[in-house]
Amino acid sequence: MVAVVPLRDGSSGKSRLAHALDPASRSRLVAVLARHVVGTLLASPGVERVVVVTSDPRFTWRALRDVVVDAGAGAGDDGLPLLTEDADRLRIVLQPADRPGLDAAVDVGREIATQDGSARLLVAHADLPALTTADVGALLAEDAPVVVATDRLGSGTNLLALDPPASAPSSTGLLSESGSERQELRARREAGFRFRFGPHSRAAHVAEAERLGLRAVVVQRPGTAVDLDTVDDWGELPADVRAAVGLHVPALRDHDA
Repeated sequence: MVAVVPLRDGSSGKSRLAHALDPASRSRLVAVLARHVVGTLLASPGVERVVVVTSDPRFTWRALRDVVVDAGAGAGDDGLPLLTEDADRLRIVLQPADRPGLDAAVDVGREIATQDGSARLLVAHADLPALTTADVGALLAEDAPVVVATDRLGSGTNLLALDPPASAPSSTGLLSESGSERQELRARREAGFRFRFGPHSRAAHVAEAERLGLRAVVVQRPGTAVDLDTVDDWGELPADVRAAVGLHVPALRDHDA
């Protein structure tokens, strides 16, 4: 299982919170949430690697540095911080400028995740402050080629798990049987699973699975259902999660109920 996390940058994200947070606070929020999600994925049994696709690798490294730096080990002989074993499992990749957008970022991550062969794929948004390793484990335990973890409104997609062949950018030789229906299904699968993130993406991803002739299941858990894009989202978070995020972004605490 390879997890792909798309992350834009520290300046343009969380625009819907602009009325509540200044630019510096929004940048800190993006970093805090990404650090939590990536750290949770790295700590989850079954996740072998994490690929973060971003338009700003420098910001992303600063945001994720604490996830892979051994804080108790001090510096090495070269004066650089010592890294944990998880550092080898984390890869930060620049999203090409000619491939903009969320779906394209996930496609880039999928290409990297599968460049050495087929792999299970887990796409996770970088703003899930309540995500736990138990949530990730429950998602991976679902027995279906396509698993959609929807948001609290039931319309979006916060995590998406794909088994081969759905996880492959393209696939060949999936079916050897003759017959027009088999050939048609083979052609559809060779086109690959097309990501449909954005409004109403839950239904779009389920429809994409149906197009490929694959079974899809939809799950909703507290840790996968709530992202953090609006003040209303903040109010839906558990008190302990708000307290943890609020330590780094104090202005959000002004909106506690």
